[in-house]
Amino acid sequence: MIIEHRGKCPRIHESVYVAPNATLSGDVSIGENSCVLFGAVISAEGSPISIGSHCIIMENVVIRASPRHPTTIHNNILVGPRAYLTGCTIEDNAFLATGSTIFNGARIGARAEVRVMVSSI
Repeated sequence: MIIEHRGKCPRIHESVYVAPNATLSGDVSIGENSCVLFGAVISAEGSPISIGSHCIIMENVVIRASPRHPTTIHNNILVGPRAYLTGCTIEDNAFLATGSTIFNGARIGARAEVRVMVSSI
């Protein structure tokens, strides 16, 4: 679903795949050959959200921007299922694992991996 918010509509390159039940709202831009999979929500209600080229936004990811913190996702990024990103910058070739949470003002460097550790007792 593509939603206009405060006069801004998402700008999506023609090569991008957006799943039928994904939601994009407001000042969102997505570069070429990226994909937004099922159940993802990308909501630019406070500041812009920019997603580069060759990015994969997997199932049920939530990406938001706050009034003080835009969200910028550079190129060649994989965002794992159920990740939550708000007001952050993700630099080129990074990997965010399933369930990762990145908060306002955070910067994930180029080629970084963010993984969720689960310990067994």
